[in-house]
Formats: sequence, structure tokens, C-alpha cells
Amino acid sequence: MPRESDVSVFRLAVRYWNDGDFDAVLALIADDIRHTVNVDALGIPWMASAVGKTDVAARLGLIRETFVIDAFVIESLIMETEDIRATVVGYHTHRKTGERLDVRLRFRVRVRDGMLVRLEETVDAAYFEAFERFVRYLGQTAEELGNAPPESFSA
Repeated sequence: MPRESDVSVFRLAVRYWNDGDFDAVLALIADDIRHTVNVDALGIPWMASAVGKTDVAARLGLIRETFVIDAFVIESLIMETEDIRATVVGYHTHRKTGERLDVRLRFRVRVRDGMLVRLEETVDAAYFEAFERFVRYLGQTAEELGNAPPESFSA
């Protein structure tokens, strides 16, 4: 079972992300981290799986460039045999359009030696459908404003 100190690492990472302390979040990420997202194959850049600290940092950086993080809060947390399961609620504002995006994400987290080594992120189908419509709308709005969406986006 994860120790309370492992849970503290995850809680700190969420708090640092909530507070906008990107460097502190990165300091808790292991070099060999594996971050998987169940909707990875759909090509939305900030909802992509990543392997290694550099790739995870790039993904998190893209989220920060795209959205203002208004709040990121743990809603529930359960300690399992080896992992931590958590539901986190995030409140974001899209930087270019000012549109709000509120999300509920489920994570399965593993901590080793005080570092995050695995994050499995799960997005519910109903949420993802709404998110996909929102992203398509943002892409169209950004294009109308003269700001094209990232080339890797294909909604």
C-alpha cells in the first residue's frame, strides 16, 4: 500500500499546479515517468500520453500556454495496494477566447522514492465528447481571430 508520504507527493503536485508553480511540479516528476491518457489516439495535443520528464514537461507546458489554470483540486483520493487513485477537478480559461473549460479527471498514480513515476489519466466518454466539441469551437474561433490551432490537432 502506498505510504502517506507517497500521497503527500501527489497532493503537492496538484497544489503546485493549482498555484501555478510549474518548476515545483517538475521537481516531483521522475526522469522516466510514464503518463498515459485514454484518449491519446485522438490527436488533441494537451491530452496526449508522454514518456519521460521532457515529454511530460512539454505537454504540461502546452496546457499552461493554452489555458489559465483557475483551480485544480483533488475531489477524492483512495490508496490502493500499490497506487493512488484520485479524481481531480480543474477549472480553466482558454487564453485566446476567454472560454471556460471545467474538467473532471481520474488518475491512477504511482510514486517511487518521492517522485511521480506513473500517471494514468482517464477521461469519461461523455466528458470527452463535450471537450471535443469545445476544442473544435475554440479552433474555429481562433482561426476567425487569425490564430490557427496547432498543426497536430485534427478534430
